[in-house]
Amino acid sequence: QSHCLCWQEEILSCLQRLREEREEPLGLKSKGDRESERLLVVERQLVVSECERLRQFLAEQEHLLLARLGELDEEIGGRREENITHLCKEISRLSALITELEDKCQQPALELLQVRLSDTPRAQCREGTTPELFGAHRVTQCRERLRRARGFAVDVTLDPDTAQPKLILSEDRKRVRHGDEEQALPNNPERFDTYPEVLGAEGFAGGRRYWEVEVGDKPDWALGVCRDSVSRKGENDISPEDGYWAVCLTDGEYKAVTCPSTSLPVSVRPSRVGIFLDYEAGEVSFYNVTDRSHLFTFTDNFSGTLRPYFCPGYSAGGKNTAPLIICPVLAQAGGNVCP
Repeated sequence: QSHCLCWQEEILSCLQRLREEREEPLGLKSKGDRESERLLVVERQLVVSECERLRQFLAEQEHLLLARLGELDEEIGGRREENITHLCKEISRLSALITELEDKCQQPALELLQVRLSDTPRAQCREGTTPELFGAHRVTQCRERLRRARGFAVDVTLDPDTAQPKLILSEDRKRVRHGDEEQALPNNPERFDTYPEVLGAEGFAGGRRYWEVEVGDKPDWALGVCRDSVSRKGENDISPEDGYWAVCLTDGEYKAVTCPSTSLPVSVRPSRVGIFLDYEAGEVSFYNVTDRSHLFTFTDNFSGTLRPYFCPGYSAGGKNTAPLIICPVLAQAGGNVCP
């Protein structure tokens, strides 16, 4: 009997150990379940947060696109009304001339022979009506060309290694102005050392590119493109023959820097200028973004790399200290306001 009791105690002891050993994996299982649940909650929160961010992004894009669609609708409506107005004027003018001619046909032959050529409908149409109609058509064409050009907008920044030592560049390399003090900068081969000039950091050896520059009320500036290989040291001539294609404002006159220079008639002072480079077509076009008119187009045969060119002009004793500002352009959707 005592022998049986010993065996019972041993079995009970073994059973207790097994129960204790079972507790450990059960605890680990419970801990693992809790950790899995926690990770699932965290992952669910991340998914919900990402979905919310995407919804917000899509809502913003929808708002921008709808706003642009509204602008395009107004612009197209305005053009339509403008064209209809001009066509109505043309129809009214021609109707009046037809009526006048019909009246003249009723006059005696002798009086009819005394009618001067300048009084005939053909002469009046040639002198007044047709140019007016063509002018409206040209305006519409210019605006459409500018709209298409803005579809090739690129992000342009200034290259500080090319800046003449008196030029002051902003940290984001989007603004440049002329200062009175020459800065202690290395005279590296790329740097202009005479005139207040600086190049864009980006080089273009093909394709179509567009960017805009705020000139504001500055009385002196020059903008355009140049060959990457132009000389940076000493005095340099700015002309297509020397690898520059630029327009400028100097002495109150807008000019294309040709040889000799070409005066540009400007009806609305441009506060922002658009530059469109079509490398393969050999064209650099300039636009007055303020009234969406065309300023000038250079035609040439390009080779090698071309770079954006900027000259804010001398400070002129504080009269020309405002910077040139490279503005963001929202491609195919008009443009953002300059910061």
